[in-house]
Amino acid sequence: MHLKQLVGSLGITRSQMVSLLWAREHSPYLQRHRAAIVISRVQLVSAVFAVLTPLWILVDAVAFAWPAWGILGGIRLFSSAVFLALAWPWEFEKTQRNAFLMLTAMLVNPPLFYLVSIPLFHGVPLDGLAAIVAALYALLPFVAIAGLSVFPLTILEALLYASPVMVLAAVGAAFAGTGFSWPTYIGNMWLLGLIFGVGALAGAGQLNYMIALVSRASQDPLTGVFTRRSGGEIIDLQYRVAERHDSPFAIAFFDLDNFKSINDRYGHEEGDAALRTLVNALRAKLRLSDIIVRWGGEEFVVVLTNTDANGVRLVLRRIMQDWLGNRPDGGLLTASIGVAERKADGIGDWPKLVELADQRMYQAKKAGKARSISCCGEEILPGSG
Repeated sequence: MHLKQLVGSLGITRSQMVSLLWAREHSPYLQRHRAAIVISRVQLVSAVFAVLTPLWILVDAVAFAWPAWGILGGIRLFSSAVFLALAWPWEFEKTQRNAFLMLTAMLVNPPLFYLVSIPLFHGVPLDGLAAIVAALYALLPFVAIAGLSVFPLTILEALLYASPVMVLAAVGAAFAGTGFSWPTYIGNMWLLGLIFGVGALAGAGQLNYMIALVSRASQDPLTGVFTRRSGGEIIDLQYRVAERHDSPFAIAFFDLDNFKSINDRYGHEEGDAALRTLVNALRAKLRLSDIIVRWGGEEFVVVLTNTDANGVRLVLRRIMQDWLGNRPDGGLLTASIGVAERKADGIGDWPKLVELADQRMYQAKKAGKARSISCCGEEILPGSG
């Protein structure tokens, strides 16, 4: 059976399978929401362990003699402080980078605690309660690996997180002072691998469900572009990046000319077809990094990242050269376009940038349609040099 047939038999497309394997194809909207979910779950899990970790000091005090339980208590307090820092509701940007830094810190904490505790058990008689507690310490890497199932991770991400934990577990088990046994060692590693497999599949299942929900919520069902709500979040994210790097950032506001006449004369099906034609034409004339948002009805916002006033002029002339396809009667499908650019217009936030582009679109419509009012009020007509 070929890979394509196997993927199809599982009920998912090749594109979905790629999205579950690695995050390269994830949209900025999906990345942002996934980061928020990862951060919220890291904070929740860390809050629980911040409380439970120091409480175990009482068990250590009963199981081990001083100073062993005192040292373990100090390590536990440090570990608890790490969990508390992760759980604390700091004000920070919920980016994918910050999310995975927090997840790394949380997952590494238990295995490192396990490694640091191993030397304390050398030369210490382990019987009764002490033997039970020492055996529970050896399960900490298993807890970290099982924790992967809580997060919507790709298979590659799960593997990257699990690999160092499994290495730490392997090293710790080899040097543990409880006596080394190859059958036990191999059995533990096999069990750890099995738990990883189940956790990775659980995380990928969450991710698949999340992708479906985000796709349904973020994409306009008619045209396939971003909705106003999801588009607004992407514009906000891209605008912050532009501000941080002091790079140009342009918004083009499109309003399809005489769209009502298409619906009235030819019906809504033809009107829907005209909107899809507009979107397909824009996609063919824009870069892959440019973003199209259906703002409402026949209005569309195009986000031109890292594009200054001169670049905007070139984009508009390319679009207006043969416009956006044809109307049902064979005429050109034109639009009134308003453009605003962050640096050229001196705009300090993205909602005002969209508002200015909207105002210029209405100016273009009042001036006769099928034209653009660009940055700083420049009028661009079809065929202008």
